[in-house]
Amino acid sequence: MNRRKRIAAGAGGVAIAGAVVAVGLLGFVGVERTVPAGAQTRICGATIGVSVSEAGRSARLLGVSESALAAGDRARVHPLCVVEVLSVAGSGDDGPGDDGPGVAASGADADGAQAAVRLRWRLW
Repeated sequence: MNRRKRIAAGAGGVAIAGAVVAVGLLGFVGVERTVPAGAQTRICGATIGVSVSEAGRSARLLGVSESALAAGDRARVHPLCVVEVLSVAGSGDDGPGDDGPGVAASGADADGAQAAVRLRWRLW
């Protein structure tokens, strides 16, 4: 084996090992993303709509799951991708105040801040 073939084989081996490590890290650690309520995001090649059902308690991932998901719940986007709800933060953490139920239901608090959902996805 001449020198060029050894260098090419070594570079190919390093590239394959790097790809395996990258997929392993994404699969085990996951990638976090915070999405405001009412927005859409692309995760694992799928467009997912995010809405807050009960501010501070549960969220809906439209296009993925029909049920409301609380922190710690997971939903499968497709056979190789899982999305986990890490937290649902927003206006209704303390419940509706003097502004009435319309403020908490809309996902915005009295200061105009939007509810947000922290998601983590991984390959399996």
